This record gives sequence, structure tokens and C-alpha cells, in this order.
Amino acid sequence: MSKFYVLDKVDRKLLNLLQKDNQTPTRTLAEKVHISQPTCLRRLRELRAAGIISADVAMVDPFALGYGMLAFLEVSLTNQSDEHMQEFEARMGKESEVMQCYFVSGDFDYFLVVHVIDMDGYYQFVRRVISGSGNVRHFQSRFPMKRAKFATRIAFDEKATEIQVRSSK
Repeated sequence: MSKFYVLDKVDRKLLNLLQKDNQTPTRTLAEKVHISQPTCLRRLRELRAAGIISADVAMVDPFALGYGMLAFLEVSLTNQSDEHMQEFEARMGKESEVMQCYFVSGDFDYFLVVHVIDMDGYYQFVRRVISGSGNVRHFQSRFPMKRAKFATRIAFDEKATEIQVRSSK
């Protein structure tokens, strides 16, 4: 059951700053939002405890590492029982090539974002994971020609007095 958490102007400014650079020292963050460093640390702990900040990670560019092929897959399952869907989701969660997996509405059951080295890597992935699953009725692949935008940031309005969000914890 999710709870609600109120984000005031300071929280939202902190979140906007951290999404640009989560390595910013708390001293610098505190100065930028006009609070003391201990207050800043307390607020960050509370945001983490509430699940508002879910992870502190480094964004690695897969293209720089030679993973030059991105594929979007739309997947339809043969059997859409809850048990089979949970099994599919668990299997996708274990596959390193699957960057994102969404249960979606529409003609397909799932939408996958897959990153591989090249077309042979994609072929091997499809043979092993998609065709070999036994429960995939149909899938369709799309290959992006150009990335026009990529963002992970959620923009918070810093002018509103407060906003209420759902807490995952």
C-alpha cells in the first residue's frame, strides 16, 4: 500500500539538483537551497527512506562500450494467465540485454528495450530468450535510427508551495 509524501520547495529543488549531478557534496546542495548541511542530510535520508530517491547510480553509455544496437520489441504471449505473465517478467528481469520491460495495453502484452552489441547479438538474444521461451505467440522488432532525446530526469516545479506524491515505502 502506497503512502503519500509531501514535497516542499526545498525537497523539489534538492531533487532537481541531484538529478543533474548526484555527486554534488551535501555542503554545496545545502548552500544552493539555503539550508544547513545537517538539515540537507536529514532531508536526503527522508527522501531515500520514503522511496522518492530510489537509487544513486552512475549512468553508463552503452554505445561507448560497444553496445551499438538498441531494439524495441513488442511481445505477445500465448498464455496470459497471471502465472505465465509473472514467469515472463521474472525471466526478462534476469536477462542482461533487457534494459526495460513494460506490461502494456494494446495489441501486444509487453514492450521491451533491449541493448546488444550488434545484429548477431540480437539474433542470439531472440533465439535464446524470445523464440526459446515457449510462451511467445508473436513479437515485432523496431530499431531506432537516431536517438532524438534521452532523459531520466523528472522535472519538479520549484514554485508551488508543496506537492503530494506517492511514497513507495
